[in-house]
Amino acid sequence: MWRDRTNLYISYRQSCTHHPAKKNKYVAATGNGYSDPIGSGSEERRGLMSAGAFEDDADAIIEMDLLPPRWADVSDEVTEHLAIIADKSVKLDKLHQKHVLPGFDDEDQKKSEEGEIERLTQDITKGFHDCQKAIKRVEHLVNDNKQRGGVSRGEEIMARNIQISLAGKVQEASAGFRKKQSSYLKKLRGLSGMNTQVERASTPLYSNVSGPSIMESDADKSYSQSALLQTSQKQLTSNDAAIMQREREITDIAQGIIELADIFKELQTMIIDQGTMLDRIDYNVERMATDVRAADKELKVASGYQKKGTKRRIIFLLILLVVGMFILLMVKPKKKDRAPIEGNVPPPP
Repeated sequence: MWRDRTNLYISYRQSCTHHPAKKNKYVAATGNGYSDPIGSGSEERRGLMSAGAFEDDADAIIEMDLLPPRWADVSDEVTEHLAIIADKSVKLDKLHQKHVLPGFDDEDQKKSEEGEIERLTQDITKGFHDCQKAIKRVEHLVNDNKQRGGVSRGEEIMARNIQISLAGKVQEASAGFRKKQSSYLKKLRGLSGMNTQVERASTPLYSNVSGPSIMESDADKSYSQSALLQTSQKQLTSNDAAIMQREREITDIAQGIIELADIFKELQTMIIDQGTMLDRIDYNVERMATDVRAADKELKVASGYQKKGTKRRIIFLLILLVVGMFILLMVKPKKKDRAPIEGNVPPPP
């Protein structure tokens, strides 16, 4: 297996551009036209060290960029576990298909197949447990760094996003493996002559923290528990070695399904808890965007009113001028008409 270090290499390369090699002040031309051997002999070594490193050889300081946080490697670890789980799941599917086929194979071969199936099932279940522990370790590392004061708000949000993303991947893989195990369990119960008509009647009711995936997980868990109960009852009344071996195999598979259901539910709870916080952030961002759009509309309306207000003032002023001129035109003819009438009146005796 290999780890993808491309992003880490790119971050290192980008950080090197922020620290260009300083011009060597020790390289100076001598009188004969040749440079100082101190500068030419260790030019590359000085390029990797600070300018003041050679002022005092005893106190040389090497410039180093900060390493990524410790929880950054958890993503590679979980990805590696999931890749191993996927490879083993393919092998297990082939063994399941071969094991349930009717035939006249040797009993030793059957036992070896059952042992290989049990080993692969345990390894895959252990891989899911390791993924779950690694995802939990992210939160512990963030809390430790927070107590030391070495985590910024952005790094904390990034860690939570990585934790949610990894939990979703592990949850999806565990759900697929659990479904395959449930299907194989039903086939084994059919081969053993057990009652396969057990319906998922004990599925819990829908609640605020459950969904279709959680209900399906609980249904598989209840089905496995009923299989365990019937298997234990049949083991008490049976003495055949082959039947006992088959019942033990059914018991192991049922217990594995129950463990996977518990892992699935815990990861789902983690996603819901972290997702609720992200939903609040997303809601605030969306709300802010809506408020900004509304404010922009109000500013446009206010700007339109302001432009229209200037035009209205000019129109109102013109209307006043027109009314004033009309009044002047109405008043001037009356004065002219009164003057001749007053001149024609005879003086009193």
